[in-house]
Amino acid sequence: MNKITCIFFLTLFLFASVAYSEIKTRDFINVGIVLETESLNAASDTKYSIKNDNKILNISPGKITLTLKDDTITAGKYSLKLPVKIQSDSYLVINKKIYRGNIIINLSKNKKLNVINELNIEDYLKGVLPKEVDPNWNSEALKAQAVISRSYVIKNLNRHACDNFNVCATVHCQVYGGASAEDNECNKAVEDTKSEILTFNGELAQTVFHASCGGYTENPKYVWDWKIDVPDYLSGIKDKYCLDSTHNKWCCTISEQTIRKKLLGAGYKVEEIKSLDLSGKTSGHAKEFITIKHKKGKLKLNAYKFRLAVAPDVIKSSYIKNIKKDGKNFIFTGTGWGHRVGLCQCGAKVMAEKGFSYKEILKHYYPGTEIESANYEKQ
Repeated sequence: MNKITCIFFLTLFLFASVAYSEIKTRDFINVGIVLETESLNAASDTKYSIKNDNKILNISPGKITLTLKDDTITAGKYSLKLPVKIQSDSYLVINKKIYRGNIIINLSKNKKLNVINELNIEDYLKGVLPKEVDPNWNSEALKAQAVISRSYVIKNLNRHACDNFNVCATVHCQVYGGASAEDNECNKAVEDTKSEILTFNGELAQTVFHASCGGYTENPKYVWDWKIDVPDYLSGIKDKYCLDSTHNKWCCTISEQTIRKKLLGAGYKVEEIKSLDLSGKTSGHAKEFITIKHKKGKLKLNAYKFRLAVAPDVIKSSYIKNIKKDGKNFIFTGTGWGHRVGLCQCGAKVMAEKGFSYKEILKHYYPGTEIESANYEKQ
């Protein structure tokens, strides 16, 4: 090997080392599973323990009820100061749901109980996948979801730092159902992609995803208050693979009174609504704004914010094609489901069925990204 070649490979090695060092992450995470409660039921089919820094209770197999009293938790005649940790050699059951790992209970900011599941990231993902995709989908689609769900949770580990846990178990982070939700095919997808994450220029990618894009994925600057430059891999693509999705066309009817009430509840001052007019255009081919004309004036809102304020369950996306007034009601027609940024799950499903690998699926929805391995560090 000559000197120039040696220098080249040395430089390449150093670059790879730097990129790899940027994706180190903790091995365990804390997931908020039951929040702001005053009591809960815990159980295990083997002996388990409840302990704090000064005291330990050994519990026989079976169920107990834990109740908050001031800054302590009581179990029958016993009490322990919070926070406490519940541990078992088997699974733990909280309010009839089964969980791997440990359970931590501490006081919330509102002086109630937050119940937190402490577990390995890979085990956490096994409780996420069946809640975010259909376990009956092609394995390549499941593996694509495993990679982006892993990337997403590692990228967003501090999302609930002010609550003393990492992520919650709802759509705010990712839906997590614990071991109760696990499915063999989803578990296999997690295991087959173990530690794989998506990166862009050596840094973790922000792997947001949604159900159906309606033919185009969206640039997040039209959806959220995006505080940074939008990375190229999220700028939006044309997507032919979700065009046959059952969510590609939707229609809903909402009364004027309901829309007005919802907008008022969200802090927008409107009187009786006369019309709803679409305007502007996003890079994802949707209308950017909805102008609410009412008795006392007009209000122009981002279409996504309008959807969230009024009826996100029935206005399936902000890709609204038309709004028609019919008496005291408004009829909305549109396409897609969700925020339409990042991976389209319906499109990924079709790609997998057509023979694309999970790596090809990820390249399609996050162009320019690479798959690397997370370096889990024991805490």
